[in-house]
Amino acid sequence: MAETGSLPQEVKEQLDTIGTADVVIGLPALKTSEDLNWASAIAGAGQRVLIACPSNGAAPPVPQIAGAELLHYSVPPLNTSPGLFGSFYEVFQISQKVGAKCCFVWNTNPQPISVDVMEKMLRPLLNEGFDLAMPRYVEVKLGSLINSSIIYPIVRALYGKRIHFPMAIDLCFSSKFVDRLLQLDGRTRLPRCQQWIATEAISAGLNICEVNLPMEPPRPPETTDVSSILATVLGRLFLDLERNTGFWQKSNVSQSVTAFGEPARKEEAEEVAVDVQRMIETFQLGYRNLREIWTIALPPATFLELKRLTTLAPGAFHIPDDLWVRLVYDFALAYRQRAINREHLLRAMTPLYWAWVASYALEIKNVSFAGFQYILERLALSYEKQKPYLLSRWRWPDRFNP
Repeated sequence: MAETGSLPQEVKEQLDTIGTADVVIGLPALKTSEDLNWASAIAGAGQRVLIACPSNGAAPPVPQIAGAELLHYSVPPLNTSPGLFGSFYEVFQISQKVGAKCCFVWNTNPQPISVDVMEKMLRPLLNEGFDLAMPRYVEVKLGSLINSSIIYPIVRALYGKRIHFPMAIDLCFSSKFVDRLLQLDGRTRLPRCQQWIATEAISAGLNICEVNLPMEPPRPPETTDVSSILATVLGRLFLDLERNTGFWQKSNVSQSVTAFGEPARKEEAEEVAVDVQRMIETFQLGYRNLREIWTIALPPATFLELKRLTTLAPGAFHIPDDLWVRLVYDFALAYRQRAINREHLLRAMTPLYWAWVASYALEIKNVSFAGFQYILERLALSYEKQKPYLLSRWRWPDRFNP
């Protein structure tokens, strides 16, 4: 069991006074006490609830919450875990300290949260014995495209589980999984909670489910550019592939996970305006300026296909599924081989991503909800079919040159 060493002494003393709790709800993104207006309702669900939120230097006024404990904790700057999942660490320690059955972390802005959503996420762990509940958000044609075009299909193809939003950060954990995530990884000597949580659960053989929620996935801040998002997300994903090579090279065909609730759908009243021409021009500029990096990362045949794309008229622009999949796999391989600076490599993928978005936007124009889902399912199947391509180049990088 991990130690609670990074928690301040006053927090440990408060936890000793609180004693035990059945459920810990962590709110790392809490801003004001008004974000806790729902707390009394969740506390009336028959469980002893502890709500943990950071003080951020000055704790907001504590509301009266019948049936629940409220804990403000400070995050030691030197011990704050970096990366997508860093804000989980202190909540996990608190959950372990009070012996909670499960821990629910709502890591995005808590404003959209509701008691109904919390109960839906908690129920599979409290009543059904699952170790990780992941949200399945409402899917829209032009939403979460990094997830739809890269993250979801890679996790599906390589790890064998169809988890639709594997990089979600609003999650519910069993005590068993919390204990594991607080353990140090034998290779990195860092807590496992700093790794990719979904694939950590898959590779550990834990029981995972999805919960259908009536909301769209959280959007990144408008100030964050796509290149930075790609570099962050893909860098973590490609590192994860290196860490779990022994697992995903042995996994077979993908399988669905248990889902709770009916999938929600959003009818889009009108098409979202997309500047396809600008995306294609960004790709063409990338072809001219990033040739040196692309020729290092990509096999000659793939690079020639990109050259052909630069000559297509905007209305005829199209990236076949198999080409896009090979591009993603090739960048994962180049990242592993460290042929060039990893940050430069990942950012060099941005024009290629915009090319895929342009191609996808043209293909889904005027199609139905079922139509765009079919297109994304077809892409995911291509990732699965081309897994041998990745395996061959991963195992024999010097002998495999298509």
